[in-house]
Amino acid sequence: MKRILFGILLILFAAGSQAQHVIVTFAWQPLMPMFGEHGFLPGKKFRFYPAIGKYDLGGKRLRVQLHDERDSLKLKQLDCSRVELTNTSEFEGLYGTQVVEKYIDTLFPEANIVLDTTATDVLKVNLQALDVRLIGFGSITAHGLCKMSIEWKGNTHEYCVDITDKDEHSPISPHAFVTRKTGTRIICSAAIREALEKVMIDLKFDN
Repeated sequence: MKRILFGILLILFAAGSQAQHVIVTFAWQPLMPMFGEHGFLPGKKFRFYPAIGKYDLGGKRLRVQLHDERDSLKLKQLDCSRVELTNTSEFEGLYGTQVVEKYIDTLFPEANIVLDTTATDVLKVNLQALDVRLIGFGSITAHGLCKMSIEWKGNTHEYCVDITDKDEHSPISPHAFVTRKTGTRIICSAAIREALEKVMIDLKFDN
């Protein structure tokens, strides 16, 4: 099915009682179920994991703008990975953007960052790739692939992640007994967390 591009939308999402916001820009696409490599069986609900480290940005107020650049870039491979992107998972379109937005709403306040749409300090987050792959036969390795760049204070930094179920920070082990859908959701969540944690580390040193 061909993608339907209705244009660029600007949506404000509220997160919690503190009126914290992330400004999200994305290309609208129809949502539909994805099967094939990622399985027909239903999986557990997508879970947001806490950061591995502890960060305190001292109540820094940021206006975070999240832009989805995946459709325009159409990346097939990441610099940090040999795994090809297929972009056929459930995170391909709007849902993937919403998950990243929710992750920012979750991790940044935990690092004592105040998300404020009126703040003069703007952090632009560009989502460039988000995919999951199950590689191998018999012994399958789950890969979570994520790439994003940030623009802040006139500088641009890129963050690339290819995390597998064999990595130290993976929430799932290669021997875990889960459905394919659950496995891909877990490893995708880990990939987003890894990328955003790298962003928070740089914010901490630049603070």
